[in-house]
Amino acid sequence: MKPFAFHTVLEYRKRLEDSARQRLADAKKAVDAVAKKLREEQDALDALIHKKELLQKEGINIMELVLYEEQITRAQANIKAIEKNLLDKTEIMHQEQQHLLRRAKDRRIMERLKERQDIAWKGYLDKKELAMLDEIAITRHDSDKNH
Repeated sequence: MKPFAFHTVLEYRKRLEDSARQRLADAKKAVDAVAKKLREEQDALDALIHKKELLQKEGINIMELVLYEEQITRAQANIKAIEKNLLDKTEIMHQEQQHLLRRAKDRRIMERLKERQDIAWKGYLDKKELAMLDEIAITRHDSDKNH
């Protein structure tokens, strides 16, 4: 009796691992994009604060100062939202890393099982072949003895 074929299972496990690898790559791209957006927003905020400080030194009317303060407040709120988004995306990326590790481990386990099964099957076939050769030798010996 031929043992269970692991080939199909291994292909399926490999596809699952490849899918997990792609999801991790997508998650990393998302983290990188949000991190880039955060840097840009922080740079814009720094430039806005710097400009406000320069205008305050030169003299600015109160209405313009209020507008700059409102822009700074909106920019800070936007940065906080982006930071939260970055934390969420980073958490998703870590989850995808763990998922990929589990998939890779599952595939390696199945490969080891297949190797063990192949070794056992080869041993079984070798014993079967040896038994047949012994039977042939006995049959020949008996037929030579009878003649």
